[in-house]
Amino acid sequence: MNESTEIVIGNRGADYVSIRVLEPTLDGWRRADIEVRCDGWIGNLRWSLMNGELTRFAEGIHRLHRDLSGTATLEPLEPNICLTFTGDGKGHVAVRGIARNNFVSRTELRFCLTIDQTYLKGIADSLSKADSV
Repeated sequence: MNESTEIVIGNRGADYVSIRVLEPTLDGWRRADIEVRCDGWIGNLRWSLMNGELTRFAEGIHRLHRDLSGTATLEPLEPNICLTFTGDGKGHVAVRGIARNNFVSRTELRFCLTIDQTYLKGIADSLSKADSV
C-alpha cells in the first residue's frame, strides 16, 4: 500500500510549501514530493530524506512555538529543500526556503512567506507523524 503524509506550511489559498512524504525506500531513506507556491512562482520537485530529519525539524518548531522567538532549521543531507523558520517574539514567523530540483543545473527557487505562530504546533505534529509512517 502506498501511504503518504502531507505537511502544509502556509495556506493553500495563498503562499505555501507542501511536503508529501511517501513510503520508505532503502536503508532509512524516504521519498517526498514537494510543491512550493510563493509570490506567483510554482515549483515541484522530488526529494529523498533520511528517517529522523523531519523529527529534528519538528523539535525545533516546537521550541519556536513555545518561545515565539529564535529559529528552527531544516538542513537535510539531500538539500533539495532547506527551510528556516524565524520567530519575531510577537507571533509572526518568517519562513525562508530554498528549493532545488537538480543539483547539476544549480537552478534554485529562493522564497519567503510569513505564517502565524498558531500554525506551528500543527506543522510540527505533521512533521513528526510523517517521519513515523
